[in-house]
Amino acid sequence: MDARQQILEEKLQNILNPRQANKEFKITIRFQKHYSKNFEKALALARKNKYFLEEGDGDFYKAYVSFFPSEVEDLFNLFELVKEHETTKIYLNNKAIPYIHDLWLFLMWFYRIK
Repeated sequence: MDARQQILEEKLQNILNPRQANKEFKITIRFQKHYSKNFEKALALARKNKYFLEEGDGDFYKAYVSFFPSEVEDLFNLFELVKEHETTKIYLNNKAIPYIHDLWLFLMWFYRIK
């Protein structure tokens, strides 16, 4: 199953079982291949994640990495590496949500406080 099929399957499960799906949220970062020194660092960090998916080849390569609140440090580190690229997308439970950069990620950073 490729990345897109798996994401569509998760969306379907969210619709069919909303109580189960809404117990805990996850943030997914999708970033594409770009020519900077941070891309290789970001890809190495992403591959360590158990929710790592990839699709495409060459210039059409995309990586998807999902994080739950307990993994906020890894989310922060990856986001810092890919945030400057306009092809980077952020999803909340596999949905593009308005203000995700300004509100939802900001709320996630509260999990970093110890």
